[in-house]
Amino acid sequence: MDSHKLSVAPMLDCTNSHFRRLVRLVSRRVHLWTEMVHQDAVIHAHETQPSLLSHGDEEHPMTVQLGGASPERLARAAAICADEYGYDEVNLNCGCPSAKVVAKPELDKRFGAALMLDADLVGECLRRMKEAVDVPVTLKHRLGVRASQRDSDAYDSFDFVSSFVEDVHAASGVEHFVVHARCAVLGGLSTTANRNVPPLRHGEVHRLAAEFPKLGFSLNGGVETVDDALAHLAGGKLRGVMMGRAAYRNPAILADVDRRIYGENSDVVCSNRDPRFEHTRRRSWPDDGFATSATSVPASAPRDGDAPPRFLRRRETFFALDSDGKKNPPCVTRRDVLRRFAVYGDAVLKRKLEEMRKHPKALGEARALAKAVGGATHGVRAGATFKRRMERGLGRWTERLLSGERAESLSFAELVDDCVENLGAAGVEDMETPMREPLESERRRRAGGRGETRGETRGETRGGDSKAVETPGETLGETRTDAREGS
Repeated sequence: MDSHKLSVAPMLDCTNSHFRRLVRLVSRRVHLWTEMVHQDAVIHAHETQPSLLSHGDEEHPMTVQLGGASPERLARAAAICADEYGYDEVNLNCGCPSAKVVAKPELDKRFGAALMLDADLVGECLRRMKEAVDVPVTLKHRLGVRASQRDSDAYDSFDFVSSFVEDVHAASGVEHFVVHARCAVLGGLSTTANRNVPPLRHGEVHRLAAEFPKLGFSLNGGVETVDDALAHLAGGKLRGVMMGRAAYRNPAILADVDRRIYGENSDVVCSNRDPRFEHTRRRSWPDDGFATSATSVPASAPRDGDAPPRFLRRRETFFALDSDGKKNPPCVTRRDVLRRFAVYGDAVLKRKLEEMRKHPKALGEARALAKAVGGATHGVRAGATFKRRMERGLGRWTERLLSGERAESLSFAELVDDCVENLGAAGVEDMETPMREPLESERRRRAGGRGETRGETRGETRGGDSKAVETPGETLGETRTDAREGS
């Protein structure tokens, strides 16, 4: 079955390898995306900073999203991503509305949503990218663009986006278009406002799918729940649906998509009243641990004649995701996810001991791991205290390192477990409730209550119904200020 039925949107500073691996502990089928990466960052950094694009095999299926406007450099970046890192698909961003992207002084350096004004250039970029790789190349774009809110709709109408799709397809042969169902306002709106002020126009995405039946269209924007995704897919014309910050803020929302979206039958425990449930509290995953991918070879390996290198950048798998789940069972509860991910966190930090010693105040990798698990307590009673305790715990790590304590003595798993235990009895009960079941806060909301429970903050109380916010507004290798808008 096509993995694109449901995707987790690319989000800057969010959909990195840590978060993607965490999502994979919740859903094994949902399609994942990288953060948007600038063409030049790929070209210049892949030799000196291979971790920029590195990932584990368990993260697949996965798309790498590129930003840029140079056909030659995009083609080179696409080849690096496909040939040296083994990504399943390469996507070009034509939807980012950030001023840092669309308002560059040099016309040839503008990209993102600004590219929609030049369908010929977009077509040439995609054509060159397709020629450079053997994997699918796709486009992510908006329904239109406006110079300002008061601008005329010359470039923001169904006729415009329909012509854009037709021209780009004719020039490049690209067959899959991921459409953010809003226009992009290139001036006068912040990236935050750009995801709220322009109205959603889902109907136009469905209309594109109807008018171009030989092409594939995925809908992005305003998809808040799995029920929303299923409703869009029910029409039968869309290839897929994309969820953004709804999934980032509450990864547990994806716990049932393998069954509901992809039709998989699952025998996992799904009720804390099941007599097998006590076993889930003692789950172990004996085969987890870093292992070099069988498909990868060392970067120094000789090439075979003039053939392009294949997967030269080492990719390592950590999580053993059995297809039948018998030896390494799937995670059923939020606590399962955190326990399993925390072991991965310690393995990652073990490789960063020298960095931790040199920069005890920064603790960059540890904070990145902590950020990736930030949504695990969404909707949980007293769940808002989890992130605060994590931050205080990392502060204590800094104090311990500065006092001369060895970095090897620090344990991410112990920190995570301590933060969960301090949620209190009700919070721990929620953490050990199967993710497929509604939490107490959700049951109260459905019963007509306020939906807020003690210790929660606004925006953490509606389970999977939090507002979706899609994709990034900036790229890796570019300035990250005010860069939160979807592409």
